[in-house]
Amino acid sequence: METAVRSLLRSSEDLKAALEVEVAQELGDLPSSSAAERSRRVLAVVSHRGDYVGDEEGSVLILKRTPGRSVEDLSIEVAYPISGSFSFSVAQARRTTLDLRASVGETGATLDQSRSELTLTIKYELATETRSHTLIARDTRKLQCFTAECRRLKDIFTRNEFAADFSWLSLYTQQSSLKSLSSPIDLRTINTPLHTRLSPASAGLPGDDAADIDIVREHWIYNKAIEEASTGSSARLLIRTGTFNINGKTPSQDLSPWLRPTKRNSEISGWISPLKSISPLNMLSDPIDEQVASSLGASSVRLAHESLNNEALASDPDLFVLGFQELDLSTEALLYGTSTVKEDTWVEAIFAGLGERGILYEKLASKQLVGMLIVAIAKKSCLSCFGDIRFSAAGAGIMGIMGNKGATAIRMSYTPFAQEFSPSPIVLTFVNAHLAAFDEMVERRNFDFHELSKRLVFDQTDGLDSDANTALETPRKVAGLFESDVLFWMVRCNLLLDYFTHPFGILGRLVDYHSTRRMTNSVVKDLNYRIDLADGDVRELLSPSPGTGNIPLLLKYDQLKMAIASGKAFNGFSEHAITHMPSYRYASNTPQDSLGYDRKRKPAWTDRILHMSAPNVPVTQRSYRSHPQITMSDHRPVSADFELNVSTIDKERREIAASKLYRELWGVEQSSKTPKIKLQPMALDFGKVYYRRLVRQTLSIQNDGQIPCVYRFVAADAEQPICPQWLKINPVAGLLRPGESLTTTVTVFVDNSSGSRLNLAPPRLDFTLILHTALGKDHFISVAGEYQYTCFANKLSRLTRLPGPARTVMSPNDRVSERQSVNAPREIMQLINWLMTHVTDLNLFNGPPEESICMNIRECLDTGDQFPSLKSGEEHGPLATAITSTLVQLLDSLVDPVVPPYLHARCLQMTSRDEAFELLDEFPPESVNVWISLTAFLHYMSLQKLPSQSSTDQADMAERLAAVFAPLLLRDDATGLHIPVSPIGKRKFLLHFIG
Repeated sequence: METAVRSLLRSSEDLKAALEVEVAQELGDLPSSSAAERSRRVLAVVSHRGDYVGDEEGSVLILKRTPGRSVEDLSIEVAYPISGSFSFSVAQARRTTLDLRASVGETGATLDQSRSELTLTIKYELATETRSHTLIARDTRKLQCFTAECRRLKDIFTRNEFAADFSWLSLYTQQSSLKSLSSPIDLRTINTPLHTRLSPASAGLPGDDAADIDIVREHWIYNKAIEEASTGSSARLLIRTGTFNINGKTPSQDLSPWLRPTKRNSEISGWISPLKSISPLNMLSDPIDEQVASSLGASSVRLAHESLNNEALASDPDLFVLGFQELDLSTEALLYGTSTVKEDTWVEAIFAGLGERGILYEKLASKQLVGMLIVAIAKKSCLSCFGDIRFSAAGAGIMGIMGNKGATAIRMSYTPFAQEFSPSPIVLTFVNAHLAAFDEMVERRNFDFHELSKRLVFDQTDGLDSDANTALETPRKVAGLFESDVLFWMVRCNLLLDYFTHPFGILGRLVDYHSTRRMTNSVVKDLNYRIDLADGDVRELLSPSPGTGNIPLLLKYDQLKMAIASGKAFNGFSEHAITHMPSYRYASNTPQDSLGYDRKRKPAWTDRILHMSAPNVPVTQRSYRSHPQITMSDHRPVSADFELNVSTIDKERREIAASKLYRELWGVEQSSKTPKIKLQPMALDFGKVYYRRLVRQTLSIQNDGQIPCVYRFVAADAEQPICPQWLKINPVAGLLRPGESLTTTVTVFVDNSSGSRLNLAPPRLDFTLILHTALGKDHFISVAGEYQYTCFANKLSRLTRLPGPARTVMSPNDRVSERQSVNAPREIMQLINWLMTHVTDLNLFNGPPEESICMNIRECLDTGDQFPSLKSGEEHGPLATAITSTLVQLLDSLVDPVVPPYLHARCLQMTSRDEAFELLDEFPPESVNVWISLTAFLHYMSLQKLPSQSSTDQADMAERLAAVFAPLLLRDDATGLHIPVSPIGKRKFLLHFIG
């Protein structure tokens, strides 16, 4: 018991006495065994002496034992300073009157009552009341020690009344300041690297050390408390989210493909062919379902419902959260949107779509705002795991407040099943949003996202009044949208790919749209954010040939991807790789193209599902797909499956651990002691540093002092980064208790960006890392290495003037005159010549290359050595694949593309092969020779014909080669000075030479 009490105390506190007691019962009240366990307490007398020599200050702690737990799980219930307001008294316990009506067992228990029981009464006088505790003690020896220490410490207080402040006691009278114990930390904060949250600092200018200590300490306690309270087990939670813009329609088709999708061969490759409309009466027409049913056999299908027995399959989602947009497009709904008729209709359709498994689910919650509806449906078997359900809604439509645009949201807690302890819940938040329409409104959509992020809040007035006790609960605090463990955002974002479908181009479309409005400067400004991609390009990139391999290229022009990359909206959210066809806009009684899309509306991925999660709640996305079988709207529904691995955390133990840690680490800022650390080693030598070769070394940091230490790496100058681009440190900041140590990893990796700088700098790498200890001194670690020059990440003009292979260059200024320069870089020609000599089939991209072979090829290019020779009978496929991949990598690493960006627009104007060849006269000399050599090789490859191939296959090969090499040779300008041109136009220009 005493060990358990000491574990709650800081080093500045000393345990003087402790004893076990019970809360006194009423006369004649015989508690049951469980009630007696709940009434047990531990009394402790604690003294405190500060860093500076002074008189003691005392306190009495009343600690509570958690029922069913060991004595180690003590928590402080109340703490009283031993001051003038404190008093106590001891008396003989009043014996319980014998009840002759009681049973023999109960009477025996009464007769066995110890005559040594004493009653201890503790009083503490406050300004408005007097608190009193009556306790029963049986250990007279420990009680005497307890009272003696109380008298001694009160005498000390009487002598030094004016010097006592008891400020140290605040750590025992208040709960930990960690907000995360009652509500999750804002996801935007917890997912931000710790060192970026600290004050600006550099060598000699430490910044605000006290504030930094508080930030690092809270972060450390948050993670450490979870670690100590973890039970080692976890619960799996399966969630299916879905978004569907129903365009005001009522359900007229089976929704099972959306709710219970099966992997299709066509979807594995990413390609979904257009389907004909399905009859509203044909509710079981899904050919996949029929195929599964036939494979199971008639008897299996007939008995499927009987075999459920109210238990779902392990693969069935535990929770469905579905978002609908444009539920009701009527004017009445906009003005008086209170009817739930359409909501009820769609909920019925959802359960019908679940089919025989619908009986296993129950509607958990729903929220509607005019045309937006979010519905949550949970398994009955885990319904009790979900609680504290709250709602929020915010309009962002007309005048910025109407509900034709905006969002609805549901917030809920999920608590895993556990019998032996109370698990810590996690908070799940789901948002269903409909943002501003029209391509040119991208900035408005970004604005709407930030506005909704602020306005969607959950307070105590929201939630489910599921029982009569709800009104008696303590009012809940207001929670922000990002105060969650996992946040899902289902959005109909209208973040379209820009297009030019108007006869008079973009200006004509804007004139049409603003014919009744004045075109303001802000509208014109929006044009700067448009994407120069023609409508015809979009449809051609989506066409079956060359297929959905173009989807990654097309997504480069997606406004939502651009907004996330630039940090303008949805910063920090993750989206699974998109492999499905655009979900918008399909033709509905309008002319359609070969893919089924509306000829007047460009296809786009407007229906999206994104998520953000805390680091301690791993989220794995299992699928992300659209469902073209459901054709009732001009949109196709989209679904995403998530698996949450929820660690079972003992809630009470986590709170106890956090309180202990907080008390242990409190007061570092006020301590008179200086933090001390020991580093090993003080110098890191990475030897030879190569392009794209990762090298790691470790640095040991040990707290060699008597108080906790907060450390961080800082820059030598306030305007400089902590370390160069080719160097990474992990972790950058942290906390160590006395005697603790940790290992910091220092990693060197040279990529294209850092390589382009190192190729123009001296080869010697010298740098000094600075480790700052908060309220302490700086430590310096020298980093050294020898950079090995490479042909990668250079300009073509520089490669042609190198006196030899890159590795033989002694300094960045070592180059020959322009008259002595070579016609084309040796390295590119070496790769092309090998491929022309050894490759006679079309297996240029035969699977992923082996990195070890690629590394060997890069070394040969840099040193001038010959490529590895094939052994007798050895297949050249892996080597050819590696050399082809290296050629692609070398072209992609060039600082400037082969075709300068200022010529890209001219390239697209060429309408014939002759015109294209004439344009080569305007290419830089080094670019001309590379272009001619490379296109000659690609043309040669496109002419190779296998016995089983037709001329159509040869044309397809040229298209495939153009799809790979056109984006490399005509790479977009990263500086933004030159507008990107059509990717289809780039391919057509290259095909003039290789087709």
